[in-house]
Amino acid sequence: MRVLVLFLILVNLGLLAYFNRELFLPSVPQQQFTEISPEKITVLNQQQIEAMPKKVATPPPPLDIAKACMEWGVFSDNNLATAQGELIKLSLQATVKSETSQDAKRFWIYKPPLKSPQEALAKAAELKALGIEDIFVVQEPKWKNAISFGVFEDEQLATKLLNELKTKGVKDAVKALRNQGKVHSSLLLTGLTDTEIATLRKLKPEFPAANLKEVSCPN
Repeated sequence: MRVLVLFLILVNLGLLAYFNRELFLPSVPQQQFTEISPEKITVLNQQQIEAMPKKVATPPPPLDIAKACMEWGVFSDNNLATAQGELIKLSLQATVKSETSQDAKRFWIYKPPLKSPQEALAKAAELKALGIEDIFVVQEPKWKNAISFGVFEDEQLATKLLNELKTKGVKDAVKALRNQGKVHSSLLLTGLTDTEIATLRKLKPEFPAANLKEVSCPN
Protein backbone atom coordinates (compact mmCIF):
# COMPACT_ATOMS: atom_id res chain seq x y z
CA MET A 1 0.00 0.00 0.00
CA ARG A 2 2.78 2.40 0.92
CA VAL A 3 4.53 1.60 -2.33
CA LEU A 4 1.40 2.43 -4.33
CA VAL A 5 0.97 5.75 -2.52
CA LEU A 6 4.62 6.62 -3.13
CA PHE A 7 4.24 5.75 -6.81
CA LEU A 8 1.18 7.97 -7.17
CA ILE A 9 3.00 10.86 -5.51
CA LEU A 10 5.95 10.55 -7.94
CA VAL A 11 3.56 10.40 -10.92
CA ASN A 12 1.80 13.56 -9.74
CA LEU A 13 5.10 15.39 -9.25
CA GLY A 14 6.21 14.37 -12.73
CA LEU A 15 2.98 15.62 -14.29
CA LEU A 16 3.21 18.85 -12.31
CA ALA A 17 6.75 19.46 -13.53
CA TYR A 18 5.84 18.67 -17.15
CA PHE A 19 2.92 21.07 -17.34
CA ASN A 20 4.87 23.83 -15.58
CA ARG A 21 8.19 23.35 -17.41
CA GLU A 22 8.20 27.02 -18.53
CA LEU A 23 8.77 27.95 -14.90
CA PHE A 24 11.89 25.83 -14.61
CA LEU A 25 13.48 26.09 -18.10
CA PRO A 26 14.86 29.33 -19.66
CA SER A 27 12.51 30.73 -22.26
CA VAL A 28 13.59 30.87 -25.92
CA PRO A 29 13.46 34.43 -27.23
CA GLN A 30 10.73 34.85 -29.79
CA GLN A 31 11.72 36.29 -33.17
CA GLN A 32 9.65 39.30 -34.08
CA PHE A 33 8.47 39.52 -37.69
CA THR A 34 7.37 42.75 -39.27
CA GLU A 35 3.90 42.47 -40.57
CA ILE A 36 3.61 42.94 -44.33
CA SER A 37 0.80 45.00 -45.63
CA PRO A 38 0.00 43.88 -49.19
CA GLU A 39 -1.82 47.12 -49.96
CA LYS A 40 1.45 49.06 -49.45
CA ILE A 41 3.42 47.08 -52.05
CA THR A 42 3.97 48.96 -55.35
CA VAL A 43 5.11 47.29 -58.56
CA LEU A 44 7.62 49.49 -60.47
CA ASN A 45 7.63 49.73 -64.23
CA GLN A 46 10.85 49.72 -66.32
CA GLN A 47 11.02 53.52 -66.51
CA GLN A 48 10.77 53.84 -62.71
CA ILE A 49 13.46 51.21 -62.23
CA GLU A 50 15.84 53.04 -64.59
CA ALA A 51 15.15 56.33 -62.78
CA MET A 52 16.20 54.89 -59.41
CA PRO A 53 19.62 56.11 -58.14
CA LYS A 54 22.35 53.64 -58.94
CA LYS A 55 25.35 52.84 -56.81
CA VAL A 56 28.55 53.97 -58.48
CA ALA A 57 31.36 51.46 -58.15
CA THR A 58 34.61 52.88 -56.81
CA PRO A 59 37.30 52.46 -59.49
CA PRO A 60 40.37 50.48 -58.44
CA PRO A 61 43.54 52.45 -57.76
CA PRO A 62 45.70 52.95 -60.85
CA LEU A 63 48.41 50.36 -61.39
CA ASP A 64 52.00 51.45 -61.04
CA ILE A 65 53.60 51.94 -64.44
CA ALA A 66 56.99 50.36 -64.74
CA LYS A 67 59.74 52.88 -65.45
CA ALA A 68 62.94 52.08 -67.29
CA CYS A 69 66.23 53.78 -68.07
CA MET A 70 67.67 53.68 -71.58
CA GLU A 71 70.97 54.69 -73.14
CA TRP A 72 70.81 55.93 -76.71
CA GLY A 73 73.97 56.38 -78.73
CA VAL A 74 76.56 56.92 -79.80
CA PHE A 75 76.29 60.23 -81.62
CA SER A 76 78.72 62.57 -83.33
CA ASP A 77 78.49 66.22 -82.39
CA ASN A 78 76.16 67.01 -85.30
CA ASN A 79 73.94 63.99 -84.75
CA LEU A 80 73.81 64.66 -81.02
CA ALA A 81 72.20 68.05 -81.54
CA THR A 82 69.70 66.54 -83.98
CA ALA A 83 68.83 63.73 -81.58
CA GLN A 84 68.34 66.19 -78.72
CA GLY A 85 65.97 68.15 -80.94
CA GLU A 86 63.90 65.01 -81.54
CA LEU A 87 63.71 64.39 -77.80
CA ILE A 88 62.49 67.95 -77.20
CA LYS A 89 59.65 67.30 -79.66
CA LEU A 90 58.71 64.24 -77.57
CA SER A 91 58.95 66.21 -74.29
CA LEU A 92 61.73 63.91 -73.09
CA GLN A 93 64.83 64.95 -71.21
CA ALA A 94 68.21 63.26 -71.42
CA THR A 95 71.64 63.55 -69.83
CA VAL A 96 74.63 63.68 -72.17
CA LYS A 97 77.29 61.03 -71.51
CA SER A 98 80.62 61.54 -73.27
CA GLU A 99 82.64 58.52 -74.44
CA THR A 100 86.22 58.10 -75.54
CA SER A 101 87.02 56.95 -79.04
CA GLN A 102 87.63 53.41 -77.78
CA ASP A 103 84.34 53.22 -75.87
CA ALA A 104 82.47 54.80 -78.77
CA LYS A 105 83.25 52.03 -81.23
CA ARG A 106 80.18 50.50 -82.83
CA PHE A 107 80.09 47.75 -85.45
CA TRP A 108 77.30 48.17 -87.97
CA ILE A 109 75.87 45.43 -90.18
CA TYR A 110 74.03 46.86 -93.16
CA LYS A 111 73.15 46.49 -96.84
CA PRO A 112 74.50 49.41 -98.94
CA PRO A 113 72.01 52.08 -100.04
CA LEU A 114 69.59 51.22 -102.82
CA LYS A 115 68.62 53.64 -105.59
CA SER A 116 65.19 54.63 -104.27
CA PRO A 117 62.94 54.29 -101.21
CA GLN A 118 60.68 51.96 -103.20
CA GLU A 119 63.57 49.58 -103.93
CA ALA A 120 64.66 49.71 -100.31
CA LEU A 121 61.18 48.88 -99.02
CA ALA A 122 60.80 46.06 -101.52
CA LYS A 123 64.16 44.58 -100.50
CA ALA A 124 63.23 44.90 -96.81
CA ALA A 125 60.04 42.93 -97.50
CA GLU A 126 62.09 40.21 -99.24
CA LEU A 127 64.44 40.00 -96.26
CA LYS A 128 61.57 39.69 -93.80
CA ALA A 129 60.20 36.84 -95.91
CA LEU A 130 63.51 35.08 -95.23
CA GLY A 131 62.84 35.35 -91.49
CA ILE A 132 65.01 38.42 -90.85
CA GLU A 133 62.86 40.62 -88.63
CA ASP A 134 65.15 43.18 -86.94
CA ILE A 135 65.78 45.46 -89.93
CA PHE A 136 64.86 48.98 -90.99
CA VAL A 137 65.43 51.30 -93.94
CA VAL A 138 67.88 54.07 -93.06
CA GLN A 139 66.77 57.69 -93.52
CA GLU A 140 70.02 59.42 -92.53
CA PRO A 141 71.07 61.49 -95.58
CA LYS A 142 74.54 59.95 -95.93
CA TRP A 143 73.15 56.40 -95.79
CA LYS A 144 69.64 56.99 -97.11
CA ASN A 145 67.91 53.79 -98.38
CA ALA A 146 70.50 51.50 -96.82
CA ILE A 147 69.07 48.58 -94.84
CA SER A 148 70.35 48.23 -91.29
CA PHE A 149 70.51 44.84 -89.57
CA GLY A 150 71.97 45.96 -86.25
CA VAL A 151 74.61 47.94 -84.37
CA PHE A 152 76.88 46.23 -81.84
CA GLU A 153 79.48 47.19 -79.28
CA ASP A 154 80.89 43.64 -79.41
CA GLU A 155 82.56 42.88 -82.74
CA GLN A 156 82.07 39.13 -82.25
CA LEU A 157 78.29 39.59 -82.11
CA ALA A 158 78.41 41.68 -85.28
CA THR A 159 80.45 39.00 -87.07
CA LYS A 160 78.05 36.30 -85.91
CA LEU A 161 75.08 38.20 -87.37
CA LEU A 162 76.94 38.77 -90.64
CA ASN A 163 77.58 35.02 -90.99
CA GLU A 164 73.94 34.22 -90.19
CA LEU A 165 72.80 36.61 -92.91
CA LYS A 166 75.09 34.99 -95.45
CA THR A 167 73.67 31.54 -94.67
CA LYS A 168 70.21 32.99 -95.42
CA GLY A 169 71.31 34.26 -98.81
CA VAL A 170 72.18 37.88 -97.96
CA LYS A 171 75.55 37.98 -99.70
CA ASP A 172 76.04 41.76 -99.91
CA ALA A 173 75.69 42.58 -96.20
CA VAL A 174 78.60 44.63 -94.87
CA LYS A 175 80.25 44.99 -91.48
CA ALA A 176 81.68 48.47 -90.88
CA LEU A 177 83.19 50.29 -87.92
CA ARG A 178 81.31 53.45 -87.05
CA ASN A 179 82.49 56.42 -84.95
CA GLN A 180 86.16 55.56 -85.14
CA GLY A 181 88.79 58.01 -83.94
CA LYS A 182 86.48 60.69 -82.49
CA VAL A 183 84.92 61.56 -79.16
CA HIS A 184 81.21 60.77 -79.19
CA SER A 185 78.31 61.02 -76.82
CA SER A 186 75.35 59.00 -75.66
CA LEU A 187 72.06 60.14 -74.19
CA LEU A 188 70.80 58.71 -70.91
CA LEU A 189 67.03 58.80 -70.44
CA THR A 190 65.44 57.85 -67.13
CA GLY A 191 61.91 57.08 -66.01
CA LEU A 192 60.65 55.99 -69.43
CA THR A 193 57.35 54.19 -69.94
CA ASP A 194 56.86 51.39 -72.46
CA THR A 195 55.05 53.82 -74.75
CA GLU A 196 57.93 56.31 -74.68
CA ILE A 197 60.45 53.55 -75.41
CA ALA A 198 58.38 52.38 -78.38
CA THR A 199 58.35 55.96 -79.69
CA LEU A 200 62.12 56.20 -79.35
CA ARG A 201 62.57 53.00 -81.35
CA LYS A 202 60.73 54.64 -84.24
CA LEU A 203 63.64 57.09 -84.55
CA LYS A 204 66.11 54.32 -85.47
CA PRO A 205 65.95 54.98 -89.24
CA GLU A 206 67.11 58.56 -88.60
CA PHE A 207 70.10 57.44 -86.51
CA PRO A 208 71.27 54.04 -87.80
CA ALA A 209 74.54 54.08 -85.83
CA ALA A 210 72.80 54.80 -82.52
CA ASN A 211 71.82 51.84 -80.41
CA LEU A 212 68.98 52.03 -77.88
CA LYS A 213 69.54 49.71 -74.92
CA GLU A 214 68.18 49.37 -71.39
CA VAL A 215 70.62 50.19 -68.60
CA SER A 216 70.55 50.27 -64.80
CA CYS A 217 68.92 53.41 -63.48
CA PRO A 218 71.25 55.73 -61.52
CA ASN A 219 70.62 55.95 -57.78
